[in-house]
Amino acid sequence: MNATLVLALCFVVTLVIGVPVVWSLALSSMVACLSVPGISLSFLAQKMELGSEQYSLLAIFFFLLAGSIMQHGGIATRLIAFAKTATGSLRGGLSIVAIVACMFFAALSGSSVATTAAIGAILYPELVRSGYDKGYAAALPVVGGTLGIVIPPSIVFVVYGTTTNTSVAKLLMSGVMPGVLAGVAMCVYCWWYALRHDIRSDGHFELRAFLSATREAIWALLMPLIVLGGIYAGVFTPTESAAVACIYGLLVSCVIYRELKLKKLIQIAIDSVKSTANVMLIIMAAKLFSYILTRNGIPAMLSNAITEAISTKIAFLLALNLLLLFLGMIMDAGPIILIIAPILYPVAMSFGIDPVQLGCIIVFNLSVGQATPPFGLCLFAAQPVTGQSIATLSRKSLPFVLILYAMVLATSFIPALSLAIPNLM
Repeated sequence: MNATLVLALCFVVTLVIGVPVVWSLALSSMVACLSVPGISLSFLAQKMELGSEQYSLLAIFFFLLAGSIMQHGGIATRLIAFAKTATGSLRGGLSIVAIVACMFFAALSGSSVATTAAIGAILYPELVRSGYDKGYAAALPVVGGTLGIVIPPSIVFVVYGTTTNTSVAKLLMSGVMPGVLAGVAMCVYCWWYALRHDIRSDGHFELRAFLSATREAIWALLMPLIVLGGIYAGVFTPTESAAVACIYGLLVSCVIYRELKLKKLIQIAIDSVKSTANVMLIIMAAKLFSYILTRNGIPAMLSNAITEAISTKIAFLLALNLLLLFLGMIMDAGPIILIIAPILYPVAMSFGIDPVQLGCIIVFNLSVGQATPPFGLCLFAAQPVTGQSIATLSRKSLPFVLILYAMVLATSFIPALSLAIPNLM
């Protein structure tokens, strides 16, 4: 118990004074271990290293690399052009394009931050020129970008799957229906907002322009079909699908579109390695943190306490969503999953909740946390590309956040939303 108190105190203190989460996890774990006689630093290093030795974690690097290739290889711009021609005749068509483009890019990159930054940089100036309120225009890529970790491929689903030994393939497919429905619901709100503020359509539908944009974007549109279709059909694993996405993205960007040069590709690879290293450091530190908790019986203790305090499945799901709502506001999704998933998993199983549905609830809930203050990553990703303050972005994102949380609750209490597709696999 003394080690547990040391762990908790060190973790809280380091977070409060501004130490990054990864180092807060690592330092507090090391101090807690060293407070117990007989544990050496070499043992801690071994525990951290073992946390990274999982084959499925290779998918993280490949998905990050694939997303960067698509962003800089002309794939993202063609997808946006396709969305414009498809929705140009609708009220608020350009705002709907922003959400749809985020959904497409999310289905290609698997990263919420990358989606927000890429789509925000491209569409924000056009939205402002078309007469949209600057704050509202900046909020669109923020809320659309949150779908990056819900619509597969998703790095966070990979992390959850490896943490709880749940099928990563089924987890990825569980996010398809909730993510798409959430995107559709936000598009409906965009239409209503445009109607209320008398924002006219950005043009009219032209079949010739639509067919031309479709022809240009066909190779980009085929990518999610190949990746997700391969996983669904069992042709390749999620890790292999990430490598397939990289190869396909390279072929399309370098051979067909011819927009990705060798110098840029090298820089993309370097940046992807750096991003992967950051993720892996968090995973390794969280594994050590979880080991200390498990060694002191904390997960079992908390599981018993939760089971005694909560007697019904509905009460558990409500408490779970409230907890994730709070945690998503103050921490990144990756560390949260690595810390709480081992604790919540056995409790959820005792209430008869499917592990795939649990994963979808957790990831979807935490995705919305990326658009909520004070530490939502999508807010910080949009701030430099739009020039809007975090306060403005948070305020303008609020209606969309409420829509997303309504979809989170629907996913929690309607299992078919997350399980219909995985059950067909």
